[in-house]
Amino acid sequence: MNIKPYPLIVFDMDGTLIDSLPDIDRSCQTLLKSYGLPPISTQSVRSTLGDGIKVTVEKILDNAGKEASFIDRNEAIERFVKDYVPHAADLSKPFEGAEEVLIKFKKNGWKIALCSNKITQAAKNILEKLNLQSYFDFIAGGDCFADKKPYPVHLLGIINYLQVSPTKTVMVGDHLNDILVARNAHITGSIFAEWGYGDLCIGKEATMRARSIKDVPIIAEKMIDKKP
Repeated sequence: MNIKPYPLIVFDMDGTLIDSLPDIDRSCQTLLKSYGLPPISTQSVRSTLGDGIKVTVEKILDNAGKEASFIDRNEAIERFVKDYVPHAADLSKPFEGAEEVLIKFKKNGWKIALCSNKITQAAKNILEKLNLQSYFDFIAGGDCFADKKPYPVHLLGIINYLQVSPTKTVMVGDHLNDILVARNAHITGSIFAEWGYGDLCIGKEATMRARSIKDVPIIAEKMIDKKP
């Protein structure tokens, strides 16, 4: 592979670039209602995020008790996807400063990628509707490669596609999966998004932490500069 000299910044989506909880919560409540189950709190939905739609749906139904024990999980996932994908950006919005940061990375000569456990088409729909898709050199959802975060094939697949070096790659995310995929892929390091959905204690596992998305470019530049 002909390695390109560009540094690469890789963003998680939910809770990192995009405040997508409102749309996910709406689809979760719609799913429960379709089975005659009572609604759950938005905080409960938030606690299921980070491992992809399949895990989110399974956790929600597991927490619904006996009434949901006989529901076919695969059918429920299909029902959720059918409702969610066309409406994935109805209520979602970028975190304040997100577009400004993407512009800054582009101007500084970085490649930009998305590494999300969300379905790729849903991720693309959101970025397109929010006018952010053009900033990305590659968008890789959880269904893009043989496995998803925290398995390294997800992040390494992005790196190989863009022909950049792992030692010039930084991962940004708010979930433990983002920290672990960076570690498992042996890249420069990870930046924990303190503004996101993840518990702040996860930050101790990351290479660096950022209080605001606006701090990410400076932190990432310093991390890359330290590498030979």
